[in-house]
Amino acid sequence: MTTLTLVKKLGGEVEELKSDLRQMKQFLFAPLKDTEGEYKDAFVKKMLNRSQNQAPLYKFTDEASFLNHVRSKK
Repeated sequence: MTTLTLVKKLGGEVEELKSDLRQMKQFLFAPLKDTEGEYKDAFVKKMLNRSQNQAPLYKFTDEASFLNHVRSKK
C-alpha cells in the first residue's frame, strides 16, 4: 500500500472513532428525564422519610395479596 492510501484509510478510521465517541457521549451525558414528569418536592421528601425511618407498612403473604394491595384505590 502506498502512503497516501494508508493515510486515507487511517483518516476514515479516525472519523469513525470520532463518530462513535460522539454517540457514546450523547448517551452517557444526556440528562435523564422521567417519562411521568417531575415529582413534587413534598412527595419526594415524604417518600425519602418513609424509606429511612420506618419499618415496612405492609407484609405480603403471597402474590394475590400484593396485587390486591397495588390495585386497590386509596
